[in-house]
Amino acid sequence: MDIKTGRNWGLFAAGIALVLIGFVLLMVPGLTLVAVAAIAGCMLLAAGIVDGYAYFKYRKAEGVTGWALAYAICDVILGVLFIVHPLVSSVVIPWVLGIFVMAYGIFEIVAAIRLDRDLPGWGWILFTGIASLLCGFAFIVAPGTFAMFLGFFLMVRGVQMAVWGVTMPRTTVRIVHNH
Repeated sequence: MDIKTGRNWGLFAAGIALVLIGFVLLMVPGLTLVAVAAIAGCMLLAAGIVDGYAYFKYRKAEGVTGWALAYAICDVILGVLFIVHPLVSSVVIPWVLGIFVMAYGIFEIVAAIRLDRDLPGWGWILFTGIASLLCGFAFIVAPGTFAMFLGFFLMVRGVQMAVWGVTMPRTTVRIVHNH
């Protein structure tokens, strides 16, 4: 059955919030890592909740796989860790976040390769996957530039979420019934 769905304004709002936080980190890189850990934790938790909701809402649609849920779970776990332990997180945040961001990049690259290239947003997913992979690598090899690369990563991730919140629902969702 094919249905058209409304826009996902929650995904759009979370994306805009990530863009704003990323912009602040780029403009004021002197924020302490503890503050960065707390802010990033809140935003990752919100992004994970919205991503998880979107997965369960669209999971029967073609092209939606368990990777989307894994992505949401990673966001929630990382967000909670940063909120509960911001001081500890601030010491190891560049390396831990580097590993997670590289994993996100791999998830996105794999998703882009598996998606039909005629679907809207295919190239954007590939771009954000490559950008995420590079940012994660930079977190690990150059932790002193962490705030700058985190700001860039959050902006790229936020734009991706905002674009998907507005454009993805325009596509037809195909519900597959397995009897």
